Amino acid sequence: MADLDSTTLTQRLTLISVAQLASKGDTPAHAGEISRTCARHVEAIDADVVGSVSEAATTRALNELEAEDLVRMATDGSDSPVGKGRPEYEPGLDTSTLVTALDDDDRLDELLDRL
Repeated sequence: MADLDSTTLTQRLTLISVAQLASKGDTPAHAGEISRTCARHVEAIDADVVGSVSEAATTRALNELEAEDLVRMATDGSDSPVGKGRPEYEPGLDTSTLVTALDDDDRLDELLDRL
């Protein structure tokens, strides 16, 4: 398991968004859905974030997080990802582990409280 201390703000926002989608039963989710969830959460971040998080930034974050086993690419039981070309993701961590790991990042307090 990777160290969450080294994750970027975009990666953390992406992890929280995937966890929120999962809590609603909306995972696995593709990058577009996760990106829209991230965009809705930007104003809740207590930091100077200009604009929103693009789908490209979210996709990059998902790829990096998947490489660290922090999110998982969903499969349909075969060897290929669901959606072929539009992979779907689900949490690699349970919500309580995520909240505990990010609890010291004051920028994310409001978002973590929503989980």
